[in-house]
Amino acid sequence: MRKSAFMKLILILAIVVVYGFPQAAPIAAQTTSTLPIDPICDEIARFISGIPCTAENLKALQETPEWKKFADGLEKHWADMESKRLQPMRAWAEAELAEPKAATKVLFYPFGGPDFLTAFDLFPNADTYVLLGLEFVGKLPEFDKAAPDAPQHVETYLASMNAALSDFFNKSYFITKNMDATLTSDKVDGVLPVICFFLKRTNNTISAVKRCEFLDKGELMEYDYSLPRKRVRRPSGIKIEFFANGTNRLRTLYYFSCDLADDVFKKDSTLYLYLDGLEFETTFIKSASYLMHYREFSSIRDMILNKSRFVLEDDTGIPFRYFPAKDWDAQLYGEYIKPVSDFKGVEQFDLEAAYADAAKIKKLPFHLGYHWGTNKDSILYFKKKSAGAAR
Repeated sequence: MRKSAFMKLILILAIVVVYGFPQAAPIAAQTTSTLPIDPICDEIARFISGIPCTAENLKALQETPEWKKFADGLEKHWADMESKRLQPMRAWAEAELAEPKAATKVLFYPFGGPDFLTAFDLFPNADTYVLLGLEFVGKLPEFDKAAPDAPQHVETYLASMNAALSDFFNKSYFITKNMDATLTSDKVDGVLPVICFFLKRTNNTISAVKRCEFLDKGELMEYDYSLPRKRVRRPSGIKIEFFANGTNRLRTLYYFSCDLADDVFKKDSTLYLYLDGLEFETTFIKSASYLMHYREFSSIRDMILNKSRFVLEDDTGIPFRYFPAKDWDAQLYGEYIKPVSDFKGVEQFDLEAAYADAAKIKKLPFHLGYHWGTNKDSILYFKKKSAGAAR
């Protein structure tokens, strides 16, 4: 046996000893008469979402002025976002996305980072949500009411949560450099707290949380959330099982920390193999930095076009020219204007021409994307003409 193969075998055996044997990662919803709740993760998620808790170690901390100020501020931000963005977006999706909403069991959201909220509001009936981003998973905070510095720790953490959420509240997306500054181990540790925040604010209960890593052939290995490994490399992720309050339908959210550039996202890479075996009806893309306009991101672009039956995106996603009329039906919404000044060389003149025919363009009653300064946004909806062509 070659030395590299032997060392790989030793590594796999070590992981199995510590975390148990790999488990299959089902993508179908499950229904049980009594659904379990993760009491620790769900309660912490409530606390950092400004929702009153019942756990003894958190009840005292939520009586502090810092937590009450945080919760009051969240209510105001959320109410503003609800009225200006979320309510109009849900009503629009109900009217315009009836077919993909009904058909979508697995929603694929590359470059979305921790933005579960937009995916959930647009496609609330999906069984599984698969989110991809560069940021590491991290962990939920641990608060001990008995610690002498507990109130100070809470105040610092909640201030960091506010900072982490600020861009999303104000602009509808996360800015990478700001996430790099706030989602650090000494502030909000990774994307997991933000994802759990969105789960709780959308009236969901967390049933189970598992960490995920990939084996050589793309198999997903799950292990206990409380056993984070040091120096975890991309791709890795988290699996959260959840259910809407008052229901018994168990659903799944995956977030994978990964790099989707072609030099990493190769056809023999573990993440590629996993996603290639994943059946997803719909891909949603927004605020994606125009990455799939470049040849360096051709693999993820081709995978989406090959596997998706429906694609919903803004102009930062896959360029319009990759959706020829012979293969895709298209419906355009809003208004197309030049990309914001941060992005050069990605203007789409063919898309601009398509938007010039005002009779074929529908209104967009909400703002979503980079043009938050002007609220002149474009949303593109594509349906593959031959469903059988999608894998």
